[in-house]
Amino acid sequence: MAFSNKNSGGPISDINVTPLVDIMLVLVIILMVTAEFTRYKTVPVHLPKVNAAAVKTEPHRVTVTIKKTGEIYIQDKAANDLNDLFEQVKAAKAAFPDLAVILRAEGDHPYKKILTVLDKIKAAGASKVGLAVDADKTY
Repeated sequence: MAFSNKNSGGPISDINVTPLVDIMLVLVIILMVTAEFTRYKTVPVHLPKVNAAAVKTEPHRVTVTIKKTGEIYIQDKAANDLNDLFEQVKAAKAAFPDLAVILRAEGDHPYKKILTVLDKIKAAGASKVGLAVDADKTY
């Protein structure tokens, strides 16, 4: 006899878990297969065709650059002073209501200088202003 019990005449009190494991594995496989089929099931809909460029609108971008020497450039054109910067950003905001301004400062500028330029940009009506940085690859 392959299976022996201490009490040869009494009932077997051990539980055989092999059939339970087999059934559970089959259920897991069935669950995985049905999950793959339900993943791609969608309601068929015929969507209208439109020009994707018309739907996705990105804001018009203007770049303001502060050089090490303190010169201010707007879209690669030199600005005479902060009032010229104000007028050009205001004109761009009037032409493009969704204007976004990217502020780039070269070198180590005093915080006050950058804030003064940022103040003029905000005063001209540009509410979307971002600061351009280079990624530091030392981390």
